Amino acid sequence: MASAVFSEAILIIASVIVAAGLAGVVMAKVGSFQSTFTQTTESQKQTVLTTIKIIYLTNDTKTGVDAWVKNVGTYPITNPSDSDVYFGQINQMQRIPYSDPPSGLSWEFSSPITVWNQTNTAQISITGLSQIECGLTYDLQVTTPTGVSDEQYTRFC
Repeated sequence: MASAVFSEAILIIASVIVAAGLAGVVMAKVGSFQSTFTQTTESQKQTVLTTIKIIYLTNDTKTGVDAWVKNVGTYPITNPSDSDVYFGQINQMQRIPYSDPPSGLSWEFSSPITVWNQTNTAQISITGLSQIECGLTYDLQVTTPTGVSDEQYTRFC
């Protein structure tokens, strides 16, 4: 009888140890899942709360364009120089590379910014374009690093 009790006690202790080990593995995986879920949710929140609006577009020279773009969202835009700028005639747009200072075909902010805060307006200057022709419609599209974009069509002259 004592040996049966002793055997049952060993089995109970072994079961508790195995259950504790499994619980530890499950809790570690739940923590990892929660971290991934939190990162994904934060990224989606940033995208949803980011909004920009192209306010004004003008050609200051025959080979350059200035645009004023406002952050109208409720989230600051980090790394704004990672934004994509596209410009050209309709169906002939091209990506304009960022360069500070400008060299050849490029765009830059008129004053350097590292974080584009809410309600701030940034001036973007595009230089090195081929001749802008009067009477033709041009398209400007600005896309933030999170993929939020705005575009404006303008007929110069």
